[in-house]
Amino acid sequence: MVITEVIAPYRIPVFNSLSALEGVDLHVIFLAETHPTLRQWLVYKDEIQFSFEVLRSFRRGLVGYDVIIHRGLRSALLSSRPDVVICGGYSYAASWEAMVWSKMHRIPFVLWCESNAEDKRGNRVFVELLKRMFLAGCSGYIVPGRASFKYIKGFGVPDGLITTAPNAVDIRLFSSKAVEAKKEERAIRRKLGLPSRYFIYVGRLVTEKGLFDLLEAYGGLEERLKADVGAVFVGDGREKSELLKQAASIHPGNVQCVGFVQREEMPSYYALAEALVFPTLTDP
Repeated sequence: MVITEVIAPYRIPVFNSLSALEGVDLHVIFLAETHPTLRQWLVYKDEIQFSFEVLRSFRRGLVGYDVIIHRGLRSALLSSRPDVVICGGYSYAASWEAMVWSKMHRIPFVLWCESNAEDKRGNRVFVELLKRMFLAGCSGYIVPGRASFKYIKGFGVPDGLITTAPNAVDIRLFSSKAVEAKKEERAIRRKLGLPSRYFIYVGRLVTEKGLFDLLEAYGGLEERLKADVGAVFVGDGREKSELLKQAASIHPGNVQCVGFVQREEMPSYYALAEALVFPTLTDP
């Protein structure tokens, strides 16, 4: 069983592939369908090929934290009778409830962790204490790469309890649509209002993604290069207005914030860009 926050489109192919493996009976519990403010993804339920359920829940911001209250996790765990529980994160009440339930029923409880030592959201004493308590209650750990591996190991976890499972993307979908975009390049640039050449950033428009470092770097380019190459920010978030404000002071230059873009159009933005720049301070 996997417990995770929302139905993220980039997770569906991973779970589909996992459920197709011989001997794997996958059931996924989502704490909510989507995030009303941070995640504007469409929910592609028609693509789901694994057993799943969405808990009843409501979400509220509290003292700088995103709090989600759920109902029905215990009954979902009891009815599924899992051999192992994999939990994506430790910041929700559901994560703690699942860990306690697993211990009571002597079922292995595995943390799927994408945090790393450079995470700028860390270093809060009480939060770090709770984190250590949670990690101490886990039977094993799944990480996406070296940074998260090193982070978990820093809590005294033996190497043998940490498994690396890299993040993935539906390559066929993006590759095929990228080929289509290049064939219709002129029409697509005109339709989307894209510069003839541009760097691209994709993600939430929040400080922890390194947005303003990227903007400063773009502003520091030679004038002839800025006149020829734009910077396109794809996504939405609380820093959008400040980003636009600072971008307006860059001359020459062409900075665009195109807002949130659904999966089907993303390959066009990627395929026609000179390069992807991802200056994040927090991601795995």
